[in-house]
Amino acid sequence: MKTMMRFALVLLVMAQFAVAGDKRVFYVDEKRAETYKKEYGEQAERRLNSLLNMMDSLVSSDEDQIVVEVNRFFNQIEYQTDLKTWGQKDYWASRLEFLGKGQGDCEDFAVAKYLTMMQLGVPEKKIFLTYVKAAGYKDAAHLVVSYYKEPGTVPFVLDNYNKRILPATQRPDLVPVYSFSANDLFLQKQQQLGKRVNRTPLKTQRNLKSIDLEIFKRVNNP
Repeated sequence: MKTMMRFALVLLVMAQFAVAGDKRVFYVDEKRAETYKKEYGEQAERRLNSLLNMMDSLVSSDEDQIVVEVNRFFNQIEYQTDLKTWGQKDYWASRLEFLGKGQGDCEDFAVAKYLTMMQLGVPEKKIFLTYVKAAGYKDAAHLVVSYYKEPGTVPFVLDNYNKRILPATQRPDLVPVYSFSANDLFLQKQQQLGKRVNRTPLKTQRNLKSIDLEIFKRVNNP
């Protein structure tokens, strides 16, 4: 009798988890999730679940809250160079790789924030990856996210050096060079987007396009 009761309890718990899984808006493919756990371990799995839970919680949130929470979440991760993390001078990690290692460089922070905000509905025309020269830091070549609340306004900077979200005019330590998305490239003009440049995509744009999203959004989720 006790064995049957324990078995019934296990089924109940499994059913509850199944329901929770069915209701999750953002998810990772089951096969990829299993590989991820084997490769990086339970702590990394907890980091990934925290990200998915945060993304689910922000589905109906306003844009400002999305920007703040996404910036806060990824800035909890440790900064480390690609050489020490991957044994390569330059490596653009996906979000699962970034969370798996629990560390990354400025490109990893910026790309993770950029992709997550896009998946949460922040329009692509409002967010760009921006290369800057960072004065007073060990690594002067630096990548941040520029968020434009309205077209033509001064953008807000999402950065892993200074974790506060500030207008670009309040970041004199950052000298913008150029901004880009996967499809567009702009030479930076002071603190705003400059002229759009029509040219062969840069390596940075190709790197961005090559990153696998790995996190998917359920269609017609109740």
